[in-house]
Amino acid sequence: MKDPLNNETIESHDELAGLWGAIFHGDAQKAKECTEYVLQQGYSTEVIVKNALLPPMRALGKQLRDGKIYIPDVLMSARAMQGAMYALKPFMTYGQSSVLGTVVIGTVAGDFHDIGKNLVAMILQAKGFTVIDLGNDVTAEVFVDAIHRFNPEILGISAMLTTTMTEMRTIIELIVKEGLRSQVTIMIGGAPVSEAFAREIKADIYAETLFEAGEAAEELIKHRISQYAL
Repeated sequence: MKDPLNNETIESHDELAGLWGAIFHGDAQKAKECTEYVLQQGYSTEVIVKNALLPPMRALGKQLRDGKIYIPDVLMSARAMQGAMYALKPFMTYGQSSVLGTVVIGTVAGDFHDIGKNLVAMILQAKGFTVIDLGNDVTAEVFVDAIHRFNPEILGISAMLTTTMTEMRTIIELIVKEGLRSQVTIMIGGAPVSEAFAREIKADIYAETLFEAGEAAEELIKHRISQYAL
């Protein structure tokens, strides 16, 4: 099968072609049905995710960065991916032996935007992370409690408003005060957030898009390094 973005051959099997296309074109019902079908054919969750879920999302990410598509297009494909993940979830919970690590994620206090955060959580789950989603309007104390409870490798913090992004500093300051800073890598993102702000508040990773967040988390776990030295 060819990637419609760059005409390169995608590593795939014939049975997975329909699922790849359903994700790319944003057909949620077809994505769910195709996922159920390939599971019946005996494909593992690892093969399905690697060859039929992540490639079309990467292609869409490149199109988004190049200005060829827009956020609504990505949201349609994200809903299709949710359909596929719904069918995969029981098998990923009990049948997936390789888990990259644990990520705790949430949107800061005072901020009720969660679309971007939800998409990042979905991408991370597809890559093999255990994701603890705290939801939105999450206080610094709840973030800290989650570090104690779940001992995550990565803490993902989202803010979509300039008026709430300062909460990220509050969260990190409390993590430092509680003596937990060395135990977790902090990744931040959201519309008003920048790399300069990440450096200012001493976050480890700044992710501009959901695709960058997924790639950064995966690279971090593989190499066990931080982007910024604190």
